[in-house]
Amino acid sequence: MLKGALCSALVLAALQDTGANPDLLYKKEVGVSIMKPPKNEEWGFPEKGFWTNSQLVVAHKVDTLRIEISYQEKPSTGYFDPKKAAEGEWTNLSGNANFKEARKNQEIKSMKLPGGGAGNVNAHVLDMWFKVNDKPTELKMYCFIGRENQGLYKITLSGDEGMYKKHQKWADYILSTIKTWKLPK
Repeated sequence: MLKGALCSALVLAALQDTGANPDLLYKKEVGVSIMKPPKNEEWGFPEKGFWTNSQLVVAHKVDTLRIEISYQEKPSTGYFDPKKAAEGEWTNLSGNANFKEARKNQEIKSMKLPGGGAGNVNAHVLDMWFKVNDKPTELKMYCFIGRENQGLYKITLSGDEGMYKKHQKWADYILSTIKTWKLPK
């Protein structure tokens, strides 16, 4: 089984490095990969996302809907608590003067990513709504510890109100393709 996982990782890295799969975005320095829907021109990999700390971004080219991934390495002492990370994001976002009328759609709870993304890991999910420049915005953030590196991953799905529901099939597909990998030494 280990041999198969190693082969998969090497094949994935080779495909990304050669550009053989334009639907795949793999960042070995972050230890994560994500795919956009195959042969679907409505989705792309923009250089930057809405959130300044995003390291990988998949976005709809017409409607405002983005899936962004950020990563923090495990601290040398201690560990991350994904529930506290999600609660901290709620505190930061709801207290930010740029995000008006912030409210939680539901309490932060543990759940899996759609389709078993990121190895079917348990994530704590912040599901909220707010206004940016008087525009209603939805945000769903999955916070979890990557099994391979014990670092904190935050996957943020955000966009205009109603865009997740409109594009749920493809957004859930994208979330299901997320994989975490061992960081190179």
